[in-house]
Amino acid sequence: MGRRGGELEAFAAFLGGLLVTGVLALAMVGVGVLAGIDPGPRLTKAAAAVLTAAWVVATLAIYLRLIARGRTRSGTRS
Repeated sequence: MGRRGGELEAFAAFLGGLLVTGVLALAMVGVGVLAGIDPGPRLTKAAAAVLTAAWVVATLAIYLRLIARGRTRSGTRS
């Protein structure tokens, strides 16, 4: 009986998306500190929008990659 649903893949993609977003946030903060940029309300909103978009894109890309990998493996016998 094969496993169905993809809950494990979805959870792994969620964590992977958080990891990518965290690394991007640290890089953005590091660049801001090194450049001496004062974060105002507009910059904060723009950074939140960029990080949200990065999280969605990374999570979706990881999930689709894991699903595709699972389909190619399920067709082969071990």
